[in-house]
Amino acid sequence: MNKYFIFIIAWLFSHHALSLTTSEKALWIEDIRYAQAQVKSGHINPFHSITEDDFDASIKELISKLDELNEPQVEVELMRIVASLKDGHSNYSLMSGPHRHYPFRLKYFNKSLRIIATTPEYNSLLGSELVAINSRTLEDLEKTLTPYLSGVDNHYSSMVRFAYQLTINKMLYGTGVTDKIDQAKFTFLNDGKLETRKVDTVEMAVFGSLSSAFPITSPELDKQDIGMPGISLSMLGEGQTAYFDFNYYPSFNAITSQCSALIKQLSSRNVQRLVVDFRDNDGGDFFIGLAFSSCLLQLDNIDWKTGVSVLINEGTFSAAMSNAAQYKQILNAQLIGSPSGGDPNHYAETHRFSLLNSGRSLSVSKRYYGFTAKPSDALYPDRTGVQTWLDYQQGRDTVLLKLIQQ
Repeated sequence: MNKYFIFIIAWLFSHHALSLTTSEKALWIEDIRYAQAQVKSGHINPFHSITEDDFDASIKELISKLDELNEPQVEVELMRIVASLKDGHSNYSLMSGPHRHYPFRLKYFNKSLRIIATTPEYNSLLGSELVAINSRTLEDLEKTLTPYLSGVDNHYSSMVRFAYQLTINKMLYGTGVTDKIDQAKFTFLNDGKLETRKVDTVEMAVFGSLSSAFPITSPELDKQDIGMPGISLSMLGEGQTAYFDFNYYPSFNAITSQCSALIKQLSSRNVQRLVVDFRDNDGGDFFIGLAFSSCLLQLDNIDWKTGVSVLINEGTFSAAMSNAAQYKQILNAQLIGSPSGGDPNHYAETHRFSLLNSGRSLSVSKRYYGFTAKPSDALYPDRTGVQTWLDYQQGRDTVLLKLIQQ
């Protein structure tokens, strides 16, 4: 009987988070008040989209409800309050404490949210569309979770964050989408048929190892290491177009130390066109991106009138969006793709801090940048190019293929 009782308690704890104890409540109150103070002191202009009175009222309401909440619920509510500041660099990190993920990498294609990677157990679901979680439709989930999402500047980055943060167990449990912290029923449209599966969460290490099951095979790219980690070089067409896949930001020293060798290589090949790909680049230090552009400007054979293109999409955020806007100006680049997830006139450069007791991480914006003369929610392309699900499924980068064919 005792062993059975222990088993039941363990099962309940693993499936349902417990309410806060009196001591835990006191610690969270201190953390919430600390977060409130840091937002006010660390953000350059915290109340550009919400009034200070409304912000304080939300904090007060959260503290008043602590007797009714468990820890995941406290976390997502604090996440929502910080998200109400409405800039993509002011965030509560739900992943800074213990968490698990549902084993699906998801990506939007138009309005369909599809599985592009998963664990072997669910391989039969690859490519299927998410329809519901615990009978909550995708439309309902979008409406419910959007106010909580972190890292959001506009509608486009909201779609990217939703597809990712939807997989975090505490997000679904804390918002009431699931009634068990580590288990949910997912419904997919798979080959024209609805399929519902009971899904358990996995550790972050497992989720982090998931990569797309639909690699790009066309065009074929012979990516070269140019000594700038995060940036690879491929020669396109007849070899007179240099394609840089700017996946993530290298160090400043990597740019400056390898620049001469890169210029020598491209000059010897008589390169005349440049393509810099910032798609799905979540950002870094835009001064490093500026150093890269300064390096490229030494090339005399480039058609600086019409020969520079920059690729962007909804995953182009923060420094990558800033550099795309800057390249349009200083490299006379044409922007190709879909609207950026980053707002070109945005609050950025994060002040990061940890809560005193829980150790959870938060950030607030400490600078403001304006990269376009007119107010805009996104960096919009000069020429639209969108990858369809069929293209993605068949490994075709149609945006890049059309650019090569010009």
